[in-house]
Amino acid sequence: MSGPLYVISTGARTPLGLHSAACAAAVRAAISSCAEHPFMIDQAGEPMPASIDMQLEPDMPCRARMLSMAQSALMEACQPLANQNTIKALPLFIGLPQPRPGFTESDAHWISQQLSQQTQLPLNIERSQAYMSGNSAALSLIDMAKQEMAQGLYEACLIGGVESYFHPDTMAWLDTNKQLLGSVSRAGFVPAEGAGFCLIMTPAAAQQTGLQPIAMIHSTATAWESKLIKTQDMNFGEALIESVSSTVTALDPNRDRINAIYCDINGERYRGEEWGFTCLKLAQYFDDPTGYWSPADCWGDMGAASGALFLGLATQAALRGYAPGKRSLLWTSSESGLRATMLLEADVIPSPYRG
Repeated sequence: MSGPLYVISTGARTPLGLHSAACAAAVRAAISSCAEHPFMIDQAGEPMPASIDMQLEPDMPCRARMLSMAQSALMEACQPLANQNTIKALPLFIGLPQPRPGFTESDAHWISQQLSQQTQLPLNIERSQAYMSGNSAALSLIDMAKQEMAQGLYEACLIGGVESYFHPDTMAWLDTNKQLLGSVSRAGFVPAEGAGFCLIMTPAAAQQTGLQPIAMIHSTATAWESKLIKTQDMNFGEALIESVSSTVTALDPNRDRINAIYCDINGERYRGEEWGFTCLKLAQYFDDPTGYWSPADCWGDMGAASGALFLGLATQAALRGYAPGKRSLLWTSSESGLRATMLLEADVIPSPYRG
């Protein structure tokens, strides 16, 4: 089994804020950016639900929106490297939406290429890659990196994800599948856009650079669900149970309970039921398996950016003293069947403003 990794920094951009601290503060305060799209209309003639980055023009092309947000979040995550010359070339791993109407492999290639060229960062382009796997993209990339870093392939990397649903073809596709929250479907979600990134290192690399970790990635896991959303198959959470079980297996449930849960439950019944079965099976590992954070209530469904943004929320909660404990479980669920989980540990810093 590979050893733990350190989280050195995070970066975020969402409709609720332009950096990690602002996004986390808004979610903690239960502020919502979920509203109506300024001009997209659904089949019933109603405005489509949307959580939009108001710093971007609403008619800006979708992949250009994604690039702008990704650049912003990536630069924040890279701040600790500003005066650092020990790490010469970092792999950059980018989680992106699954292929769908309005987003293709050529779009993914363009975003990856532009992000690598325009950031002016010391990147290892040959080892960098984009992964089109939707909601579970970022956490599954961290799982991959954890294994590769254990093999000594590299000692530090940048990992994140970016999402925007706001292409006319994508929104029409969601509308056709009755996934938009509104008068047609009460069990749909609010499409959103945003980006999240993190800088992670091995303990040896963190010591060598002198950079202070803000959290530790204790364990990660992935699994594949065969009973997919948009099918008639009954999903009993088998893959999510497998992934969570693999992630928490080293914990003693009598002593080392998980204190917080961050997930991409977004209003779709499929996702909520999946976690319900997981709760029944693995409740003993949690302080309260039903007391999860589902930020989609505040900023909408963040798709491929979800996992990296959850990492930012969990670390900010610890850094600012309002986390309920040091252990957080992060989990995500992609429409393709990919499930990804992470056990994160971060010391909760006492704060006079804790509430």
